[in-house]
Formats: sequence, structure tokens, C-alpha cells
Amino acid sequence: MRKLFKRALLWGGGALVLALVAATAVQWWLSYLALERNPPPGEMVVVDGRQMHLLCQGQGSPAVILESGMPGTSLGWASVVDDIASFARVCAYDRAGWGWSEAGPQPRTISNITRELRDLLHTAQVGSPYVLVGHSFGGLVVQVYASRFPDEVAGMVLVDSAHPDLARRSGRLDRMGRVASRLKILAPLGIARFMIDVPSGNPESRPGSVRAMEKELLATTRSFRAMASEMEGLQESLDQAAKDRPRLGRKPLVVLTEGERKMEFWHAMQEQFTELSDSSEWRVVDGAGHFIHQDKPDIVVDAVRRVVESARDQAGNVVE
Repeated sequence: MRKLFKRALLWGGGALVLALVAATAVQWWLSYLALERNPPPGEMVVVDGRQMHLLCQGQGSPAVILESGMPGTSLGWASVVDDIASFARVCAYDRAGWGWSEAGPQPRTISNITRELRDLLHTAQVGSPYVLVGHSFGGLVVQVYASRFPDEVAGMVLVDSAHPDLARRSGRLDRMGRVASRLKILAPLGIARFMIDVPSGNPESRPGSVRAMEKELLATTRSFRAMASEMEGLQESLDQAAKDRPRLGRKPLVVLTEGERKMEFWHAMQEQFTELSDSSEWRVVDGAGHFIHQDKPDIVVDAVRRVVESARDQAGNVVE
């Protein structure tokens, strides 16, 4: 009986090891295929010795820079890029580790992300000033960018942006830390791709082929690792965003807030963003969820247009 039990343990342990090896191999292969059969639509720019993906369209100054939330890639802005490109140069990119961009140094905090974004724009010769458009976590990134490099920023649009006080007000930071720990373990095994529903937003806002491509890219091992690292560094990022609050003066700012969920604390934090500029407006977008640029793309495009036109009026710029 004892020998039979030991034999069963050996067989069971061996089967488990084989299953883990097989799962890791399948996840590696699927990650490889996602990048192999989906060539990047933009250019690959070398930043600090690694490639980052940047997609730019249109002409005109100031250039509009789109910063994604978490999870997210440059494809998440497909519903607004063409319309913005009709009146300004617009650029979307993939943060290090996301989409087509190669993984960057750890931890993935806002300080690292902001520096990489600036290096990317300068290397690709996307001239400033910029109108920065940030969704969710990306809203924190553009705020820190505007604080650290104010001469390069002409205006800002915050799309249901995260707030530096988010951790204290929501109490969800511990939960995100646990999710990050699980992602680091489960991502190489391919299990993580079944844990997270991506991509989000209105499925009718983008072609099915674009959504399918983004889903494949977000399910790669390196994208999950980038997500886990950004989650692990979230407290540090929030602290950095709280410290580096931008002072826009008369530079235009539009704050867009989702209207589906009526969370009093969230709307209160969103309204506080209007204090960042003396020329600001706040709008709660009825019928839109967290991904406003996908649920109500026309409203985001209109907000960007008004900020661009206001920035041009203030600077006396002429469209190129």
C-alpha cells in the first residue's frame, strides 16, 4: 500500500511538472505568434537600447500625445486617432513591455515611464509643445510629465484619469498588489490570459480585427509582466504624482469623467483636477464607462480639438 502511494505521488508529481512545462511552452508560443503575425502599424524607435512602438498621424502643432491606461496599448485609441489627425499631429505609443514595445527596467513607476516617454518623443523628433491626453493610469503619467517638463506642454485632456489620492479614497491598493503577485506567477503558465477581460470599452468603437489584435498583444507574457510591475509600483507612482502636481496656469485643460457609475468620491476627485489650470472645464459624460474614448469617441475628439485650438490661440501658432 505504501509503495503504491509513493508510486502515485511520483506519477502525480511527474504529470504536474509536465503540465507546467507544456503550459509554459504554449504561452511562450502564443506570445511569439501574437507579435509575429501582427506587425506594428507604427515605427519602432530605439530608446535606451530597446525598441518602443510609436504611431503618429496627421500634421500640425501642438502635437497630441495619447497615454493609455492599464491595461492598454496604442490600439486602444483607434476610435479617435483618425479624427484627431484631421486637425493635428497625433501620436499613440506602447509603454515599455506593452504591445510591441520591448520590456523596460523595473520597477515600472511613473518616474521611469515619464522619462521614457520624453526620450521616445525626442528621439522620434516629435517636436513640442504637446497636448497630453491621458486615460486612467495614463492620466497620472501626463500630469507628472506636465509638472516636470512644463515648457513642453501646451494643454491637457484627462480621460477619467486616476487621482494621486486614489489609494486612500478607494482602499483597493492591497487588492492590486495581490493581483500583481498572481500575475507574475500565472502569466508564464498562460493562466493569466483567462483572468483579465481585455480589451474593454464599447466593442463597436473599433473594428473587430483591431480588438482581436489588441487582445492577443495584451495576453503576451511580457505585457502581463509589465502590468504586474506597474501594479506593484502603484503606491510609489501615486506618491510621485501627488508630489509632482502640474501648474498649468492659463494652459487649457478638459477633464472628462465617466457617467455610468455614480461614485461620489470618484467625481469629487475628478472635479479637483480643474484646480490644475485657470482655464479648465469638467464634464461628466453620460452613457460612458471608464473607457470614454471608446464609448463616446466624439466627445474625446471634441475635447482634444478645443484644447488644441485654445493652445494655438494662446501661442499664436499656425497649423503646419
